[in-house]
Amino acid sequence: MQLFGLLGVNGTVLTEALTHKKIIAKGEELVSPLNLEQASSARDALSKAVYGRTFTWLVNKINASLAYKDESLKNSSVIGLLDIYGFEVFQHNSFEQFCINYCNEKLQQLFIELTLKSEQEEYEAEGITWEPVQYFNNKIICDLVEEKFKGIISILDEECLRPGDASDFTFLEKLENTLGGHPHFVTHKLADGKTRKVMGRDEFRLLHYAGEVNYNVNG
Repeated sequence: MQLFGLLGVNGTVLTEALTHKKIIAKGEELVSPLNLEQASSARDALSKAVYGRTFTWLVNKINASLAYKDESLKNSSVIGLLDIYGFEVFQHNSFEQFCINYCNEKLQQLFIELTLKSEQEEYEAEGITWEPVQYFNNKIICDLVEEKFKGIISILDEECLRPGDASDFTFLEKLENTLGGHPHFVTHKLADGKTRKVMGRDEFRLLHYAGEVNYNVNG
């Protein structure tokens, strides 16, 4: 009951919405119950929507609190800090850690593009003498994850949608067939003897900019 109160909705109405679907056919409204899998998906979709809106509300609230309220301070300098190193490596790394580390790869790429690459190009264009900063361009890792048709996410989408007996291990096999030979990707099957000792048969490894991570495909 406390949850319904926080959401500001009638509990009976919400329960009905999460466990039944409405179909309008030829002007007639039909209500049918959802099976367990469909109801679970509806629950998860609601949770994601609530989380997304709460996060947006919080960000707007923080931005509003940081905004200049005194016009005399409008031209004051502000220092912004961006912490992009929330990298996760555990004994068991799942899809959640994969998403978090992919996000960090994208932030690192943005940092490289805006801070290192573009600034050094500006120095060069203006003829400024400086000591070039060497950096690893992680675009190759971002492409490995997000490239259309042959990135890890595309392969996962394809495997989830294809007919037949798709499973966690057929997904792993598809990764091996598509990405085998990529310098930043390896599996137990593709690895050398030394690496196989520290990898499970249900894992693939990505060589991120911040280090190596073994991801388990189960689930």
